[in-house]
Amino acid sequence: MAKNAQQILNQITQLAGQLQQQESVNAQTLQGQELSAQQQQQMAQLEDTAAQKLQQIQQLLQQYQQQSQSQQGFQSSAASNQMTGTQSVFQPGFAGTNAEEVRQQNQQSAQNANDGGNTFS
Repeated sequence: MAKNAQQILNQITQLAGQLQQQESVNAQTLQGQELSAQQQQQMAQLEDTAAQKLQQIQQLLQQYQQQSQSQQGFQSSAASNQMTGTQSVFQPGFAGTNAEEVRQQNQQSAQNANDGGNTFS
């Protein structure tokens, strides 16, 4: 896995852990208590912070997914080039050659060699 992708995953893990802890504290604070106006404002700020962290996690996940997709595309493209790159020389029509013409020349060359000649016609 790419170093940058691992860093993104580490950031996601860290933010998710912080978010989980904060939400746990918030839930305990809210259970069975009536809150003053000041406490309600503090809780609203904490929830805003939690929402921002959640948004950061979503952005990091999108970056990771984009990076993974581009890396997979590069790997499959490289694998495809490895599979076909060297073999393409042996395929009919390589470098603009006419496969049928080459076959005919090969046959004529074989016949000329059998007849004692050595020229193409």
